[in-house]
Amino acid sequence: MLETTHSLASALIVSKIPSPAISFPLIIVAHYLLDLIPHWDTGGGLTSGLKSKKMAFIETLVDLAIAGILVFVFFQKNNPFSPTLWFGVLLGITPDLLQFPALFLNLRPFPFNVLEKFHNSLHKGAPSFLSGLIPQLIIILLILLFNH
Repeated sequence: MLETTHSLASALIVSKIPSPAISFPLIIVAHYLLDLIPHWDTGGGLTSGLKSKKMAFIETLVDLAIAGILVFVFFQKNNPFSPTLWFGVLLGITPDLLQFPALFLNLRPFPFNVLEKFHNSLHKGAPSFLSGLIPQLIIILLILLFNH
């Protein structure tokens, strides 16, 4: 799942459930539930060699920039700065950030290897870019509808 999708879902959870004791665990659960939906993401193709690390890294940076801008525009703009919102967004992408050592540095020390195995067991890639992007666009539109 794109970081944009995870970030917006996390922001929605925090905005609707402001208690971190409730929203933060839900954000982690939501990350893995979203990964069950067949999707395309910037890391797809790295392990099979279909994509270079450089291209995946660039795509991820663009995805993170888009995520930050959209979270700001739809959840933060015109509101007082919310550390809870931004920590929730960071928490929502943490399972993917923890994949960095394995995907980009080929390092899989404990406990990262266990987390990677768990994450990969739930991760459902889509057969094509378009079939993996459309479900995310629908999810993003639903998130934005629920936000208002």
